[in-house]
Amino acid sequence: MQGTRIRRPQMNPIIVREARTRMRGARPYVVLTVFLALLALAGVGIFQLMAQQARFGGVLLSAQVGQGLFKGLAFVELLLVVFLAPALTSGAISGEREGLTYDMLLATPLRPEQVLWGKLVAALSYLFVLIFAAVPVFSVVFVFGGVEPLALVKALTLLVMTTIFFGALGLFSSALLQKTTRATVVAYALVLLLLGAPLLLASVWGQFTTPPGQPPPPLLVYLQPFSALTAVTTITPSPDQAMHFFGYGDPLSGLPFLTLLWPGVVYFGPAGPSVVPTYRATLIFYALLTVLLSWATAHLMLPGRRWRPRWSDLGFALLILAIALAAYVWRDWWQVAPPRMG
Repeated sequence: MQGTRIRRPQMNPIIVREARTRMRGARPYVVLTVFLALLALAGVGIFQLMAQQARFGGVLLSAQVGQGLFKGLAFVELLLVVFLAPALTSGAISGEREGLTYDMLLATPLRPEQVLWGKLVAALSYLFVLIFAAVPVFSVVFVFGGVEPLALVKALTLLVMTTIFFGALGLFSSALLQKTTRATVVAYALVLLLLGAPLLLASVWGQFTTPPGQPPPPLLVYLQPFSALTAVTTITPSPDQAMHFFGYGDPLSGLPFLTLLWPGVVYFGPAGPSVVPTYRATLIFYALLTVLLSWATAHLMLPGRRWRPRWSDLGFALLILAIALAAYVWRDWWQVAPPRMG
């Protein structure tokens, strides 16, 4: 039995290589410091905005300060995730081809799936560091109150899932196209389509309904991350407090950007405004689309006979089946219908 050796599980070598090279030098630490400083400045700016409204005769409650800071900081960080995740992954595969190292990478014992997940995790690991490094900044909202810890957990979960999905989208573009520039352009075009098309459809939905003015279905904004974050960060008021929270009392409600995100999420009915938890469907659909994009990327990375069935397809199929089955079992949890008007 002396010859028997226990093989310890080894970490993906691509993740090890990327982590060692990415964190060398002062640049990653400078970026982290600047990001946290900008996030803190955004929090100070939101607080000053609320204080300015209070100077004009409004009553500023401590809970409103906490809610305003939570909403503003969450949107700033989601904006970072949406536009940085594709940039970090759109050159992961095409960059290897341009550097003439792609053939050597395929010659290693690593399977395409291992290369895929290694590239994705390595590219997004630094972005995960930025997300979780901002948790202490977010914890300031608990000093003012008005925000439950569960809301912070929901926001962080949405940020992580959005990071993975948009990173997989950039990696798919990188495997599909040979040039990094083209892959980046296509990735951001898809990002803008996912961001703009749902908002455009939701904003004009009421003009084509019978009778006019019907609220858009939440299905239109399931893939819109900012609408999902609106569902997480918007506090549902009681009927007698409707104008207090959604009008003058909410320091961020008057911003045009947030107003555009209300269709499909916030409904104003006879009993007052109500918030539909669309973020639940967003998490499920993002998970499903991430697996589909990963499956397509794994085939696009092959040098030949790309779409020939492989044993790894069975794993992807089982994962897709598991997500679809969970979505069906929990359909009453995420498929929430809003109240109809009229």
